[in-house]
Amino acid sequence: MVNHIHIVVGVPGDPSPRKILGDFKAYGSRRLNRQWGKTPSDTWWTYDGSKCKLGDADAVRAAIIYVRDQLGALVVWLSPEAQAILAERHLGR
Repeated sequence: MVNHIHIVVGVPGDPSPRKILGDFKAYGSRRLNRQWGKTPSDTWWTYDGSKCKLGDADAVRAAIIYVRDQLGALVVWLSPEAQAILAERHLGR
């Protein structure tokens, strides 16, 4: 999994998933460029990316578990909120 990332994020309101993805890419690009310089292709990302709204609490839990349990992940970080969501249904490791 060195060539992509997975995130599950909660946001207030009902913003566009495209806007949220764009914001993450913009912030990430600025940080990566400061740390390692610009890439030869002038971008760290593919044109688009998968994004979906999670319809209910079960979908959020399933997405967190999917991300948490990825084989070969370089880094997995769960916020205290994500840990609490998993603990609610006794789905933690």
